Amino acid sequence: MRRLVILVALACGRADIAQIDAGDASPKTADVRVLTKAEDQRNTAGVAEELRHDPNPRVRAAAARALARIADTTALDGLLSMLKDTDAETVAWSAYGLGFACKGREEQHVRALVARAVGLHEDKVFPDPRSSIARAIGRCGGGQAESTLTAWIKANGAFADDSEIALGDLAARRGRLDEDTITVLLDAAEKGHTRAFYPFARMERLEPSFAPRLQVAARSAIKQPPSDERVFAVRALSKVGPDAAVDLARVAADSTALPAERADAARSLAKLGDVGRASAAGALNLVLPAHAEDPLEVLRLAGDDYAIVLALLGSVGDHPTAAEQPILHVVAGLRAPSVPTALARRLATLRCTAASSLASGAFDSEVLRACDEPGTLAFERGRLTSLVRRPLVGDRKSAWISLTASNNVSIVESALEAIDGHAELGDAARAALVTALGDARPGVVATAAERIHAHPERWLVLSAKERKAALDPKAPPPTTHPEQEVDPLVSKALSLALAKPWTESLIETRVALLEAAVALRLGDAQKWVDAACIDPNVTMRDHATKARRALGEAKPTCPPPATMPLAVEVTAPHGGKLTLETDAGTLSITFDPVLAPVASTRVLDLARAGFFKGIVVHRVVPGFVVQFGDPGSDGYGGADKSLRCETSPAPFGPLDVGVALAGRDTGSSQIFVTLARFPHLDGDYARVGHAEGDWGAVAEGDVIHDARVDDGIVDAGP
Repeated sequence: MRRLVILVALACGRADIAQIDAGDASPKTADVRVLTKAEDQRNTAGVAEELRHDPNPRVRAAAARALARIADTTALDGLLSMLKDTDAETVAWSAYGLGFACKGREEQHVRALVARAVGLHEDKVFPDPRSSIARAIGRCGGGQAESTLTAWIKANGAFADDSEIALGDLAARRGRLDEDTITVLLDAAEKGHTRAFYPFARMERLEPSFAPRLQVAARSAIKQPPSDERVFAVRALSKVGPDAAVDLARVAADSTALPAERADAARSLAKLGDVGRASAAGALNLVLPAHAEDPLEVLRLAGDDYAIVLALLGSVGDHPTAAEQPILHVVAGLRAPSVPTALARRLATLRCTAASSLASGAFDSEVLRACDEPGTLAFERGRLTSLVRRPLVGDRKSAWISLTASNNVSIVESALEAIDGHAELGDAARAALVTALGDARPGVVATAAERIHAHPERWLVLSAKERKAALDPKAPPPTTHPEQEVDPLVSKALSLALAKPWTESLIETRVALLEAAVALRLGDAQKWVDAACIDPNVTMRDHATKARRALGEAKPTCPPPATMPLAVEVTAPHGGKLTLETDAGTLSITFDPVLAPVASTRVLDLARAGFFKGIVVHRVVPGFVVQFGDPGSDGYGGADKSLRCETSPAPFGPLDVGVALAGRDTGSSQIFVTLARFPHLDGDYARVGHAEGDWGAVAEGDVIHDARVDDGIVDAGP
């Protein structure tokens, strides 16, 4: 799960349902056990009609949760019926499921959700039915959805706050909002509703006529005391345009602002063109240590300031002006003797990032050569970034080839990704892909397969028949469209990669290979598609369905197996506190099995077995997320066995912890920690707990040296 890709991942977790005492044989407990098994096996028939109407609300809520998680046509019909229930939790789970499975049924679901909202009383339960209904309406989208949510905001009643967030869901779906809706949101923002800024950040663009009003409202909000939702105003400023550059730079440089706000502001400057780049350089002047040669001042870059500086460097970009270059030279010269390894790595990353900007594509420039030792991740990343800015020919091609053999897996993958924009690589790209397909690292194999899928025409050669004709002087002259076939070396390498026994959790690798085989119309592509079509994993079956369509089937289907394997691993889920000793200091996560009992238990059991000792933090987006849990350090791997989704309507706020996914039911051992409030994650990922400590100071490449569960040190073995 290299990135947190939002896919349909439906509800499956209610706290007390999974925490059943094995000795309790009451009818209620027995019924809930039946429903838990049904939802795990995606078996709608197991959610019997009598259980949906059971007198006990706990059983009915369990039934609604199961149907929401299954989400097939029969389950959705059941959810529409259960939406009318009198139990608040049952209503909430029903609405949640309807919102995440709207495709093709949008109008029907919105009508039902709007009707159910009438007369709904306040209930302080989790999940909250009002929030679930509003968010479901936003997820479904459409004209009635937008007008309803807008009316609820104008009324400023019980649904107003949730409707503001829900309009962000709708804006992300459509890319825009109606002018009347924007006016209502601005009215609410001017009255102090910070949630009203959220939809602006989710829009593709804002009509210029609204920009001045949004800017004034956001400025006012940013002056208010810090809160988890004030960051929405910062994010909204990026839609104002270049006029907001000064405001964003001010936030980025403000040491009293929340780190997530500063990081968001720093990143947003990249969207504002030349004005944003200049403002980012100006903010760098304020954020960097006043005396860059003073080792004590440089030590500040071991904390939150590192992420801010890195984000600002990204916004300065590839082609700095003469006015922006001096501050980049300061960053490129940042050094401090006798500092901890983690700080030395951070300084090297900053130096090489700045040097790459200064090099402007000159991959072998002195400033780049001096940024770090050859072979380090920072050095190679700076070198590759400079290389790909110009055509990869001559010495540049040779340098690129050397990076495809790097010891740093992320560099190998990034070098392969560069193939997309560099058709001039020709045979060099072909050779690199053949080598990569034979690699033992699943991420390298997946990256190579993705290139084949993206550009299948590049891996074709003249057919044997055409080659033979070309050598025959008696043959007729070649046609304008000679017959082609897949390069035999590519075909063989791809077939061998497909035949490897990839573990079930390596979904991204398996999907990438399948799609590459179909794109090339490989001889045995149909065999692999048929195998994927009966895979127990729904994400594999979904991709197999698309593959069958690509191979010419008119109405392809890949229904679930008649009997799904039972994936639940525990009958007595448990929580606990996981303490991590990292390069960034001591950090912790408290796991709550109420929200995701199986995933919480899985992670804690892995920790007790020593799984996380030596794990590298492979992904950090300043102000957004810290992600780890892949032994391969590139985001493609896991703990071999995959998990069923246990998502819920739980919101993701600062330091909440979730299970990373690459599609439905693809979780394994990778988890992430959010660094601010991000509503677009709500409901798409299983929230397993809450973190403590300075997670904002964590950097990509940091190592987890030890992991403790509760008070016991994990025995990680030799």
